[in-house]
Amino acid sequence: MEKQAGRLIQTANTALGYVTEFALNYGLTFLGAVALLVIGIIVAKMLERWVRNTLSQVFSFDATLTSFLSVLARYTVLALSSVAALTQLGVPTASIIAALGAIGLAVGLALQGTLQNIAAGVMLLILRPFEVDEHVLANGISGTVSTLGLFATELKTDDGLIVFAPNSTLWNAAITNHSRNKARRVELEIDVGNDLSPEQVQKGLLRILAAEKSILKKPQAETLFSAIDGGAPHLTLRFWARSEGWQKSRSALTEAINKGFGKKGVSVSVPD
Repeated sequence: MEKQAGRLIQTANTALGYVTEFALNYGLTFLGAVALLVIGIIVAKMLERWVRNTLSQVFSFDATLTSFLSVLARYTVLALSSVAALTQLGVPTASIIAALGAIGLAVGLALQGTLQNIAAGVMLLILRPFEVDEHVLANGISGTVSTLGLFATELKTDDGLIVFAPNSTLWNAAITNHSRNKARRVELEIDVGNDLSPEQVQKGLLRILAAEKSILKKPQAETLFSAIDGGAPHLTLRFWARSEGWQKSRSALTEAINKGFGKKGVSVSVPD
């Protein structure tokens, strides 16, 4: 019993010696690494809050983009503080950077399409070629933007369908925004019969335009002779309407022209 007790005491003393030696040799280093991590966490939270407030209040960035950039700033600081803490513990910095690079490369290759959509989403949120509730034509898709996220954009087509378009496909395509300008020029093709002179048709068209409330007075409408086919003149009528509801304005004006000229040989068509 006495021998066993002596061995236990000796083992405890040896362990205590190792702990004491470790504390003396590495205690300050370990505490320094912990301090770097704590400071990094505090700075990361402060930076995230500052980035979010600055982007939203000063630059009026979109909430989605603001959240993404603020979280990105936070994790960047956390990554740097983690590297600094590991360096404090004696881990070679070159090995850490190489490991992070290998992990980043593997993740990048695995999520290549997703990262492209995120990058395109960030560019769309920054440059703003379209906003929510604007009507656009992009990559063959025509519709009103419902939501704009980091990965995809949701559009509602004119016939009520919902389309989820990856941001990379929109970013790499030409985007036509039908709503950004408040006014839009509209054209109608007017075929004039032999019963009326071009001057009579022009005066009649201007009178009908003046009476149509949905047609904008400025810029001023104009009528242009575009062709003469078999002795009958062909006119192009150009007028401006509000971008929101321009199709209704065109329909109302077409109906008014047909009623105004009756059966006098004037026909209206919409150009392709």
